[in-house]
Amino acid sequence: MSDLDDTPSRLVAAAERLFAEGGEEATSLRAVTRAALSSAAAVHYHFGGRDGLLRAVLDRHLNGRQERRLKLLNRAIERYGDEVPVAVLLTAVVRPDLELLEKLRKHRVQVARFLGRSFALRSPAVAEHLDRQFQVLADRVLPLLAAAVPGTPVPELRQRLRLVTDSIAMIYATAPDRGQPGPLGTDDLDEQVRRLVAFSAAGMAAPPAKTRTTGRPSGTGAVTVRTGSSKGR
Repeated sequence: MSDLDDTPSRLVAAAERLFAEGGEEATSLRAVTRAALSSAAAVHYHFGGRDGLLRAVLDRHLNGRQERRLKLLNRAIERYGDEVPVAVLLTAVVRPDLELLEKLRKHRVQVARFLGRSFALRSPAVAEHLDRQFQVLADRVLPLLAAAVPGTPVPELRQRLRLVTDSIAMIYATAPDRGQPGPLGTDDLDEQVRRLVAFSAAGMAAPPAKTRTTGRPSGTGAVTVRTGSSKGR
């Protein structure tokens, strides 16, 4: 029996196609159930409603990506122990996304763009769901980053990791059609990974921001300013 022979799979497949073609907000539940030869009652039964169906569409791709990330991180730890280089850690983070994007660009580039919009716009229906996925990744990566980039506070490393994942979201949202130059200007997956890791590693290893206090005339208090390193200025 094909996956499309069961109601949940039909609903997820129909929702994915329609969300990708018309956008999440512009696609009605009625349109999805009509395309899936199903009913709103089935959506509520299997997914708890339209938001749950949307999350199921995302998970169709995100779960495999997350498993791949964690597998690559485990391999890195087996090889390097507790001292995994920054570039190796970031490769484990970004390669699964670029692999998935390459796959989607072959036949379903609109799905890639839909995923990118979902990551970037973070509607209330998916924000908490995506935050949980990021937290799983952060829990695994941040202790290793803290060892690889000593002296940078973990909250700042977390913010930098978020910037890396946000940049990936924009790459998805602006995915070029098949036949056009690939993401980051090349169709070579290894080169895409190299370019994105080189850029991200430089940001991750940058000196931590410093806090300085600027004095004001008596009675006006002081202003605390977050700055980068003053070296080279």
